[in-house]
Amino acid sequence: MLAPIDTWQRVLRDAELLEAVRDVDATDVAAVVRLRKRWPVDVVRVALDLAAARRKARDKFGGLAERLIGDPAGVEQATSLAVARYKAKRIVDTLGADADVLDLCCGIGGDAMGLTGCGAGVVAVDRDPTRAWMASCNAGCEAVAADVATIDVAGRAIYIDPQRRSAAGRAWRLDDYEPGPDVLSRIVSSASSAAVKLGPGVDVEAVTSLAPASHEVEFISEAGRLVQAVLWAGQPATHARRATLIQADGDVATLASDRSPVPQVAPAGRYLFTVDAAVERAGLPGLLGERHACGMIHPALGLFTADVLIDSPWLTPFELIEQMPWRRRTVKAWLRAHDAGIVEVKTRGRVVDTDKVQRDLRGDGHVTFTVFVLRVYQQFVAMIARR
Repeated sequence: MLAPIDTWQRVLRDAELLEAVRDVDATDVAAVVRLRKRWPVDVVRVALDLAAARRKARDKFGGLAERLIGDPAGVEQATSLAVARYKAKRIVDTLGADADVLDLCCGIGGDAMGLTGCGAGVVAVDRDPTRAWMASCNAGCEAVAADVATIDVAGRAIYIDPQRRSAAGRAWRLDDYEPGPDVLSRIVSSASSAAVKLGPGVDVEAVTSLAPASHEVEFISEAGRLVQAVLWAGQPATHARRATLIQADGDVATLASDRSPVPQVAPAGRYLFTVDAAVERAGLPGLLGERHACGMIHPALGLFTADVLIDSPWLTPFELIEQMPWRRRTVKAWLRAHDAGIVEVKTRGRVVDTDKVQRDLRGDGHVTFTVFVLRVYQQFVAMIARR
């Protein structure tokens, strides 16, 4: 339970307190005791939460982190500013610059910040009054404290970020979201257009049951890390599946299609390429292979191959040096003979314990290698490569 709004407001007005807690670790008992000698316990607790949240927010919100109002859990659950801006642009490009959006389950307002930054009118809604107030401050928008299940969304454009965490931990199944599938389905069906933020590991088949016939499932990767899925319904839904990569420099790559062609299988060539997880989750490796005229060494291993170097934001290239049956001693001897130092191990399907094998294969030399340990059909193979 978050502290009342007036306690947060008191902390924000006290510049001396904010400076005093800036770099204090809440587990540092002596430092906390010193603070409590000058300020009330509840005020110190909120100030420490705010300071921790702002430190945690630096990766997601950059320079805005120092002005953000939130708690550590709120920051952890919030969409990063880069992803929020991307989704907001999709909404505004589709609905128009004067779009009005209900941001349901808004949390501290990460997505609301993206929407207001793109010029959309936003009403942020959260059942926790303090979180709704935080979103209002962070995004500069109207906010309402209410249970989203009671909100009339008929004919409105909505964005919703259902709760995916509880006292038991992170929720992986759609049935464990809050609000649950029945409420989400009603909201999506009633809205004129909808975007539902989902966990990246969500069951796609379960997601499609939430939406009418016209919908799109998008998987979003940020700087190579799969961060979320989005169910789009109504006007923003233009393809059945979409993979989106938001790169570190802000550039956006998109792969979208209404079909999911089966990847072509090809023997390992001069180069190997790992593929961004968003493409795999969207079921679009076959489409990517078609575009770059390359195949996969196995349809389920996420590893493309070609005899030419391919320049694509979706693919990370490796030069294949050697391949052999996977026998640890044999591979280790080869690496030692080739001046191996740091050895990175990649696998699929937990064929090996990568941390353990990396430690075992590491040598005293100067060359860094990547070893793919894979089960290719019925054989266990090692593919030794360099990035």
